[in-house]
Amino acid sequence: MSTNPVSRIRLIGSAMIVILTLTAVIASLASIGPSGLTWAWLIGGAGIGYAVLSFIMNLRHPAAAEAAWDEQNTAAHRDSLIFGFWAVLAVFIVFLVLVLSGLLDADMAFFWLGPVLGAAPPAHYLASILRGRAE
Repeated sequence: MSTNPVSRIRLIGSAMIVILTLTAVIASLASIGPSGLTWAWLIGGAGIGYAVLSFIMNLRHPAAAEAAWDEQNTAAHRDSLIFGFWAVLAVFIVFLVLVLSGLLDADMAFFWLGPVLGAAPPAHYLASILRGRAE
């Protein structure tokens, strides 16, 4: 794990978003735990808290923030956003087919696009960190 506090917060925040989203999906598929709306509030609240904490850390440690956004990390972040776009597009097409065939309600399909959009970029970024392509 990096000694850079900004990078560390980014790693922990990304992992938290991915773990919460996977937990919500698994709990919903297993029909256990709270309702989908409760999970949405948990994931959204965690994301907002992560954004606020990240902003505070960037203000408190400007040199660390600059080092955390070097060229390699910027490229990994950009690649994560691109991956997130294509992941959501792929899931949207699958959901579209399911909705048109009557196997999935349109409201439910729209609801489940959110977790994919929220978790795909952080999951890709975590993979970049584990592969040593980001810090």
